[in-house]
Amino acid sequence: MSRYGVLVARLQNELSNVRNAMRSAVSQSEKAKRTEDNDFWLAAAFSLQNFYMGTERIFEDVAKQIDNALPSGANSHRELLEQMALNIADTRPPVILQDTLERLQDYRGFRHVAIHRYGFELRPDRIRELVEILPDTVEMLSRDVKSFCEFLIALEKNI
Repeated sequence: MSRYGVLVARLQNELSNVRNAMRSAVSQSEKAKRTEDNDFWLAAAFSLQNFYMGTERIFEDVAKQIDNALPSGANSHRELLEQMALNIADTRPPVILQDTLERLQDYRGFRHVAIHRYGFELRPDRIRELVEILPDTVEMLSRDVKSFCEFLIALEKNI
C-alpha cells in the first residue's frame, strides 16, 4: 500500500471515530434533557472534546504527511485548523471548506475551555447548542474529508 493509501485509510478510520463521538454526545445530551442530570451534560462535553480531538488527528495526519508543516506553539490549534482550509499551490486543495472551518472554530474554542476549566464551570446551554449542530458539522467534515481522500486517490493514480 502506498503512502497515500495508508493516509486515506487513517483518515477514514478517524472519521469513524469522530462519528462515534458524535453519537455519544447526542445520546448523553438526550439523557441530560430527559433527566435534568448535569452529569450527562458533562459526559456530552467530554464527547464534544473527543469529537474535536479526533478532527484534529485527521488534520495532524494531513499536516505531517502532505504539508510537511505541523504548527506548534501557543496558537497551534487555531493555526492547524486554518491551515486545513488553505489551498496550497502544487501540494493540495483545501481539506475543508470555509463553512466547515467556521463551524469547527466553535468546537475548537469549546475544547480549549473544557480542558482548562472544571467541569462544573461548563454551561449546559452551550453544550446543548454544540450538540444540536454536531450531526450537521460531522456531515460537513465527512463531505470535505471524503473529497480530499478522492483527491489523494486520483493523485496516486497519476504518479
